[in-house]
Amino acid sequence: MEKGQYGYIKKHKKKIITSIIILGVMILTGVILSLAMFKTTKTLIIILPILISLPFAKQIVALIMCSKFKPLTEEEHKKIEKGIHYENRDGILYDISLSRYEGMLFFPAVIVRDGRMLFLYQKAFDKKIPDVEFLKKEITRSFEMIKKPYVIVTALTVDEFIKKAETIKEPDEDYLVKDQSMREKLFELGV
Repeated sequence: MEKGQYGYIKKHKKKIITSIIILGVMILTGVILSLAMFKTTKTLIIILPILISLPFAKQIVALIMCSKFKPLTEEEHKKIEKGIHYENRDGILYDISLSRYEGMLFFPAVIVRDGRMLFLYQKAFDKKIPDVEFLKKEITRSFEMIKKPYVIVTALTVDEFIKKAETIKEPDEDYLVKDQSMREKLFELGV
């Protein structure tokens, strides 16, 4: 499954969990072999578990980061697919995350189209993201290296997302390539 498709984050979490299990078994096997064969861990066999421990820790951190992501339910996904007019559906991306210094932002659905980016943000506001304006500033910061910035629009509910998506017109010829480039940029900025 590719980034941007519905269900990507669930599949990504499963891959992370699988790799954690495999790496954990490899670490335990190396330690047990060393202890069983030589009754000590002061052998060359222990190098393998030591080398595997770094990717193991990295996968645990990735799982912790992704565990907070709440993707769309099946009903919400169907509602978006049915609610958005056919021409507007070509720019819908699902399960998009943006990395930033303070943590990661997760958007269950995003539309990149005609110089606009519409982000669905369903998480409750808190100290880290206190309001919509702060959210827009954080998203804008992620794209500050873009020469001609896109207009950032946010929606807090699926119904609001559908309503705002319907206002985005068919992209001009100038934006077809730029939109695709921006979608690829979104894929680079998250998991």
